[in-house]
Amino acid sequence: MMKQVFHAPYALRRLIPGIMFVLFFYACAQPGFSRTQRVGGPCSYKSYPGQATILSISLTEEGAQNEGKQFDVRFTFKPREKVQEAFAQDETKRYLLYGDHFQYPDQDFLTRHHLRVGVVLDGNMQVIVSGTCTPVLFDFPSLKP
Repeated sequence: MMKQVFHAPYALRRLIPGIMFVLFFYACAQPGFSRTQRVGGPCSYKSYPGQATILSISLTEEGAQNEGKQFDVRFTFKPREKVQEAFAQDETKRYLLYGDHFQYPDQDFLTRHHLRVGVVLDGNMQVIVSGTCTPVLFDFPSLKP
């Protein structure tokens, strides 16, 4: 016995793509698809002056595999005043130091700024107080080009 296959009438077959087209554009017009909707900001930060101490400097895996050696530089930060935001109060936390252009520092960066284990840098811990940007940032004036 042969299976009977349903064939939509010609008019219905032409109507379905049109309905799908209209539904697609209706969905794209909803607020979640707005191209002008801001994501992540604006953000504001509170600044806490203090000192960072370089704890370790090691070659990154990427740096070991290519000629432009890159280094993983870890530090702790001790603010001069008590940090009010609970998520940023851990003075034993190890942070990663980035060099120019938010990349791992290379040998030239370490040499130019005299960075080695034990060096203390004056700087500012920037702690987010509103918005959804990066929660903690650091600014070290002596590392600026």
